[in-house]
Amino acid sequence: MSPTEIRIQKNVPAEMRDGTTLMSNVYNPAGDGADGEYPVLLTRLPYGKDLPLGTSYLDPVKAAEAGYIVVVQDVRGRYASEGKFTPFVKEYEDGYDTVEWAAKLPGSNGRVGMYGLSYFGKTQWHAAVMQPPSLKSMAPGITWGNHLNGVQMRGGVQELGLMHYWAQTALAPDVLIRKYAGDREKIGEKLPELIEVIDGILSGGGYDTLPLSSLPNPDDLVPFVQGGFARGVDDEGWEYLNIDGKYDKVDAPTFHIGGWYDCFIGETIRQYETMKERSHEAGMRPPRLMVGPWTHGNFASTLGELDFGIGSSGIFLDYRGDLTDAHLAWFDATLKDDDSKLANTPPVQVFVMGENRWRGYEEWPVPGSREERWHLRADGGLTREVPGEEPPDKYDYDPANPVPTVGGAALMAPIHGAGPRDQRPIEKRPDVLVYTSEPLPEDYTVLGNVYATIFAASSAPDTDFVARLVDVYPDGRAIGVTDGILRASARESYPAPGVITPTKPSPIEPDEVYEYAIDLWATGITFKAGHRIRVEITSSSHPRWERNLNTGESAVNSSNSAVAHQIIVHDAEHPSRITLTVVDG
Repeated sequence: MSPTEIRIQKNVPAEMRDGTTLMSNVYNPAGDGADGEYPVLLTRLPYGKDLPLGTSYLDPVKAAEAGYIVVVQDVRGRYASEGKFTPFVKEYEDGYDTVEWAAKLPGSNGRVGMYGLSYFGKTQWHAAVMQPPSLKSMAPGITWGNHLNGVQMRGGVQELGLMHYWAQTALAPDVLIRKYAGDREKIGEKLPELIEVIDGILSGGGYDTLPLSSLPNPDDLVPFVQGGFARGVDDEGWEYLNIDGKYDKVDAPTFHIGGWYDCFIGETIRQYETMKERSHEAGMRPPRLMVGPWTHGNFASTLGELDFGIGSSGIFLDYRGDLTDAHLAWFDATLKDDDSKLANTPPVQVFVMGENRWRGYEEWPVPGSREERWHLRADGGLTREVPGEEPPDKYDYDPANPVPTVGGAALMAPIHGAGPRDQRPIEKRPDVLVYTSEPLPEDYTVLGNVYATIFAASSAPDTDFVARLVDVYPDGRAIGVTDGILRASARESYPAPGVITPTKPSPIEPDEVYEYAIDLWATGITFKAGHRIRVEITSSSHPRWERNLNTGESAVNSSNSAVAHQIIVHDAEHPSRITLTVVDG
């Protein structure tokens, strides 16, 4: 029987090992249950437990009605919690301590599950690798483990748009208010400076500053952003933050939630596959995976310029319930030993765009999937046939006039329009090469990893290459599907798709041809009959990614730039291509 009364306790203190007190809101199913009856669902976030984001992803009242104690905690140094906030630094120890504290709450049966998305998806991993005995289940959503794969860097390129937007809009306001707590006059003096920066970002500007060390940071509220920009791929500090190499310490089963246009989808897939291997080795419950067409934190059905149908949304989920229901089914199985709600749900649920329907599979990669190569051709074509002797294509990349970001798996202000968007405005530019297939005679389903292998030369000692997969409609619309970027000097740190081996930068010799493996992560889409497959090759997507100055100097400390003359080679010896993971039917 469901509880008939829900008691909400505000600002419940939990003391960490160093004496710092963190505050939580606790939703308790009171009135019906005896002590020790309920498992606990815990989330730890930096965005305010009393603000909508703290309760909108999983409804704590609905979960309490289903027989769970729900704990929503402000992490260290944020909102009601004590201490100093430095992103991620104390989440290992605080995560462990909070799990064990939550397990001892009145009414708890000692079994704890963690949930949350993005930063409060990452706090789950930090807690889990510490192996708190009471942590029995996890549901990390649209989150990551490796900071070098789409969080602070992607392919060795700084995630300028994401980091600057996140720090100034999501973090800096609370830092300012805490810094001058009780001094209304000082807050009134300093707040307009921050608002000016935020308004600049939200209006689409604020990213053009060079060097990046000169990006506005009023009152030094978020120094860790510029500190992160100054750290290279091979910086030893990433090892502490990254979960790579630590997944073998995770003993809790996992339910992974992602979005095809989410800025962390590559990591979502990697984490699922890693935990699948972990479960096989340790005899654990296998992980589950759900991927919708969503952008970061947006689980609606209309994304970018496309409507995928209401059944794609987090409210309906194929008309079987909402995201809270999906979480509760998982936690019922892993915390209450009741698998009944999962009985008719496949372990892997992925939304296939184009045909706009959910598909279910036993695991990922999808059984029976295969890789197919599509080759770049000199006439702007894209074919399955390997090219023979063909002349290369050329373009000039000028950092002073970068290709603008149009949609995609970006996390920036809404004005930048993440998600599926028409790429035709940038395809008109001379610095964007376009390769297009003939119209497809039948439906063609891509469901899995996507990567590009590009043979290229540059006049610069260092530069970037961007590859993008595009769905071309019969009416001419060119909707971006997925993309990726690789810094030439970081090619040895990203030697193959899904592989990250941090090494020192390796400059290139001007005009020498190198092979670049550009990871476009993964997608789920059916290119409908009559549509065409397109690949774009360019060298920038600003402001999502920082501009390579083409000088070998870091944009963190330099504003000097040069035009790079780029050559894309596609012949029998250098078969530049995109590799798609394909399924039949």
